[in-house]
Amino acid sequence: MKLPSRSLLAAGCFAVAAFGVTACHLIKHESGEEKEPAVIGSIRPAGKLTPAELSALAKITLPYAMNIALTTVPGTVITAELEVEDGNLQYSFDIVGADKSVTEVEIDAGNGKVLGTDKEGAAGADKD
Repeated sequence: MKLPSRSLLAAGCFAVAAFGVTACHLIKHESGEEKEPAVIGSIRPAGKLTPAELSALAKITLPYAMNIALTTVPGTVITAELEVEDGNLQYSFDIVGADKSVTEVEIDAGNGKVLGTDKEGAAGADKD
């Protein structure tokens, strides 16, 4: 039986619901582009919320989240933010490492899990 192409989006992925963790391989979309699926965090706020409302929803503190981020990527934090990104309430930290590159580290504001890291390049480098 031939599966519809949309079902290919789910191939290779499974969720462990008890922990809110998603484990996936790269998926090939209909466009041919390979992309990692979005990670699902433990707090998924709906609607437009004020910064105070977002803070009230967070289960871990900014200093605790920062400690996790610095354990993941050692360096100096240059920005810290509590935000909703990809539907997840998360702390985002930009960290400058010893090699002068900047890495964004995203920490789940509900359980302290690392949602992702993204190395952005050298600090102070021009971005087009």
